[in-house]
Formats: sequence, C-alpha cells, structure tokens
Amino acid sequence: MNAKNFYIVASAPQDKSLQVRISGPYLTRQAAQADLTAAIDEALDIDPCAANYEYKISKVESRKPGVIQHMASHA
Repeated sequence: MNAKNFYIVASAPQDKSLQVRISGPYLTRQAAQADLTAAIDEALDIDPCAANYEYKISKVESRKPGVIQHMASHA
C-alpha cells in the first residue's frame, strides 16, 4: 500500500473541517468512484444522519482503513 491513497471522505454540512474517511484506501480514483454508492449506503445503515453529509474522493496520506473497513474488521 502507498503512503498516499484515495479515500471516500464524508464532511459535515455545517462545518466542512469535520471530515471522516469512511472508506478506503483505494489505489486509484476509479476504484473509489466504483465503490462510492455502496460506501454511502453503508454509512446510512450506520447513521441515518449520513444523508446530510457531503461526500468526495480525496487523496490522503494515511495507511489506516476507513471507518467502514475498520468496523467490518471488528465485527
């Protein structure tokens, strides 16, 4: 895995500085785009308020998994 990877990031509508990597890492933007709808659906299953979040694909320097992958690994 690279140090910089693509992640699906959720931002709070009232404060754009509040961001959470919900899914990833992805090696390419295309891979993240392909998973975007499923990641948003999973976020909605976890928190119905996620419908109010704004989602984007960002290249982030991190080796940690997104929230959805983290939760799945501990289920």
